[in-house]
Amino acid sequence: MAGDGNGRAELPRIAVIGAGIFARTQYIPRLREIAHLVVLKSIWSRTQESAKAAAELARDFAPDIECKWGDAGLEEIMGDSSIMGVAIVLAGQVQVELSLKMLKAGKHVIQEKPASGSTTEAETALSIYHSFQNLFPHKPIWAVGENYRFEPAFIESSKLINDIGDMMHIQVIIEGSMNSSNPYFNSTWRRNFVGGFILDMGVHFIAGLRMMRIFL
Repeated sequence: MAGDGNGRAELPRIAVIGAGIFARTQYIPRLREIAHLVVLKSIWSRTQESAKAAAELARDFAPDIECKWGDAGLEEIMGDSSIMGVAIVLAGQVQVELSLKMLKAGKHVIQEKPASGSTTEAETALSIYHSFQNLFPHKPIWAVGENYRFEPAFIESSKLINDIGDMMHIQVIIEGSMNSSNPYFNSTWRRNFVGGFILDMGVHFIAGLRMMRIFL
């Protein structure tokens, strides 16, 4: 890797697409923890105001962070060859479309959940993604930011389940508090998303079941 002028190897540079609650409260703190591994070069939002507000939260560990907004800002990120990957942290209705744009621009993508609004949208998106095979020497990685598959309880369960025998029935009981005290309660996109909060929260538990190979 090339040096950066300060005696350090050049670190990979990424952008965060989205400046909402989850980007501010989860992505920026986690990126602060791994600032020795990756550089947050840019953060994008639909408006200049929200992009700047989010960028200020990251200024302590990314002093040179750039604010991008609107269509022009997206084009700048896609055209920036120094940015190798992006995190798509947006409303569920637009994540797939922007993920495909970034992938086509050669960026690795980690996209927040839900992965798509329907199986049809997901299947179409995967078909498009696989068509990129011959565009690059190495096809960019597309991942979904689902954390339950890394939870120790599910990992251990997946190891033990083979010793149980044939699985005949499984029952999952979920209690998810969602009231006005929850910061995500007033998220407009969740109220307009097919399945609403049930799909938004339920993807975690489906991912956990898949981790235990119930449906594989």
